[in-house]
This record gives sequence, structure tokens and C-alpha cells, in this order.
Amino acid sequence: MSATLSEDEIDDLLYFARTGDKQEFDVLKDELCRREKVDVVGLLEVAKDEGSGNGVLHMAAANGHAEFLSAICKELAIPSPQNPAMLAIINAQNLAGNTALHWAALNGHLDSVKVLLEQGGDPTITNQRGHDAVYEAELNDKQEVVDWVLKEGGEGLEEVVSGETADAAEEDNADADTAIDEDGGRTDENSNKLEHDLKDMHIQDNATSH
Repeated sequence: MSATLSEDEIDDLLYFARTGDKQEFDVLKDELCRREKVDVVGLLEVAKDEGSGNGVLHMAAANGHAEFLSAICKELAIPSPQNPAMLAIINAQNLAGNTALHWAALNGHLDSVKVLLEQGGDPTITNQRGHDAVYEAELNDKQEVVDWVLKEGGEGLEEVVSGETADAAEEDNADADTAIDEDGGRTDENSNKLEHDLKDMHIQDNATSH
């Protein structure tokens, strides 16, 4: 039986993921898991923003919280690493088709990209624009991410990226599902639920530190 969470509870979980506050996230997570009699997988399956489909991993990845992502993935890896339920959470797509890996990549958070790929993130998944995570990084001038993923992924991924068209790139620049801009402002027209609580938060851009 799936968990039943209130809108405020979902907002709080997403907020803690966005800010990378693992301690507060764990307190609420443990409380909700006990109450709903579910494990962390069951909780994350329903902890999504209704307007955008963004989940806990989307929010943490968009803001470069690699340690948060790693800790969550460790919990998801029970009973075994990269089990089907874990992979379903890691590769979950929001309403625009973007995964947590898309958001980590387009914001240039290489450490988060590494965590997600190591834990089973699929770099070949495409969003509704037909773009994979590497191409999103390329569009947003996150060359460090592009170079690392292509080096690790080999020729197959390179062919996917080179196969994208210039027209697609122009269309993507107008896409409403760009996660969170570098000034911390939300640019997703469909995601208003968290805007009031998060509008004063600033993204921690770690791209330049790698």
C-alpha cells in the first residue's frame, strides 16, 4: 500500500533535498516511514511535486548536493545495489521528461553527476525535447560535465550528443523545464508549489571547484 503524504509534507521533503539538509530530511523521512509503514523507496515514490513531477533526487541534483544524493542512494541500495526499485527512483522522469541526472548535468554539478551514474543513472534517457543529460550539459556550457561523461561513457554517448541538431538546441533554450538558474531563481513555469519557501535560497554552484 502506497504512502499518503500531505502537500506540506511533500513540500518539506523537497525543501530539505533542495537545501541539502540531510539531518532534517532524515528526521521527517523516518517519521513518515514509520507512520505510513513504508521504506524509503515507498516514500520517495510519492514525494513529488504535483505541478512538475520533480522528486527528492531532482531537487538535490539540481543544487549539487552530492553527499545528500550518495546517502539517499545508499539507503535505496538495500537489499542490493542497483536493484529495480532503486533504479526506478534514480531514473524517474518529471513531467518534462527530465531525470535527476539531467538536472545535475545542466547545472554543471559534476560530483552529483558522478554519484548518479555510479549508482545506476541512465545517461541515455531523453526528455520531451529529445535531449539526454549530456546534451543538456552541452547546451548550458557545462563542458567539464560533457567531457567527463563522454570519456566514461565511450563512443556511444558521443554519437548521441553529436546527433542532436542545432534547431533542437534553439528550441531547448526556450524550454520551461530548466531546473534552477545560477542565481537561485526557479525557471520551471509548471513548478510553483515550492516557490514561496525557496525564492530566497541560492544554489551552491560547485562546478568551478572541480
